[in-house]
Amino acid sequence: MFSIFSSYLQDNVFDLNTKKIKKEILNMKTKNKGVILSNYGGWQSNSLEKVLKNFIDLFDKINTDVKEVEKNLGLEKKLILKNYWCNINYLGSFNRPHSHPGGVVSGVYYVSIPKNSGNLIFENFTTHTETTYSFVKKYNQYNSSKWFVVPQENLCVLFPSYLIHYVEPNLSNEERISISFNYGF
Repeated sequence: MFSIFSSYLQDNVFDLNTKKIKKEILNMKTKNKGVILSNYGGWQSNSLEKVLKNFIDLFDKINTDVKEVEKNLGLEKKLILKNYWCNINYLGSFNRPHSHPGGVVSGVYYVSIPKNSGNLIFENFTTHTETTYSFVKKYNQYNSSKWFVVPQENLCVLFPSYLIHYVEPNLSNEERISISFNYGF
C-alpha cells in the first residue's frame, strides 16, 4: 500500500517567498558543482544538514507536517531532519528510480515547476496488483503498482523513505527546481 502524504504550502497561508528560495538555490549552484546520484543531466547540491537562513520558514512548515505523519505512524521517537539537497532539472533531465535508505519519512518541496517538467512516479512492489486487485473499479494510490504526483509550485509531498520513486524527464525549456529531504531518528 502506498502511504503518500501531501499538502499545499501556499504563499498566502505560510508567507513563503519562493523567489528568495529559488535565488538561494541558483546562488548555491554557482558555488558548488554538485553531485550525481539519481539525477541524470541536472544539478543536485551536496547533502546539507544545517538549514540555511532562506529555508528556515520552509522547514518550519515541513516540520509541522512531519510531526503529523509521525503522530499518525505512532512512532515512539521524534523524527528529525537528517539532510536535504536542492535539485535543478534542465530540459531532458530526470531522476532514476531510487529510494532513501536511512530515512523514515522523505519528501520533496517544489519551488519552480514549469508545465511538462516531469511527474513524480512512485512504484509499489509490495503488492501484486494484477492478481490481488483484479476486481478494482478504479485504481488509486492504495491499490496501484504505480502512482504519480503532478508537481506544482508550493506542493510538498511526504512519503515513506523506502518507496521506490523517480522523476520523469523535464520536457520544458525552463528549469524545474525542488528541494528533497529525509527525516529519521
